[in-house]
Amino acid sequence: MEGQTVGESLSDRELAHRLLELEKRVDCLETTLAAVADEIDGLSLSSRCSKCEESMLIVRDGMLYCPYCGDGHSL
Repeated sequence: MEGQTVGESLSDRELAHRLLELEKRVDCLETTLAAVADEIDGLSLSSRCSKCEESMLIVRDGMLYCPYCGDGHSL
């Protein structure tokens, strides 16, 4: 494996399996995060931040806010 990346050392089938597992984990985390947000009064989640694309936007008190880059605006 010396000189190879992880992707080069795995077969296409192994990579596809890992990708599917990661997608399932992300879906699970998104579902859990949305449920946690629902538990907090007046808080919800929106789409991915269009400025940094590193976080989902938080919606609270009529404002959209990105917890990653701080960008935000009123609805």
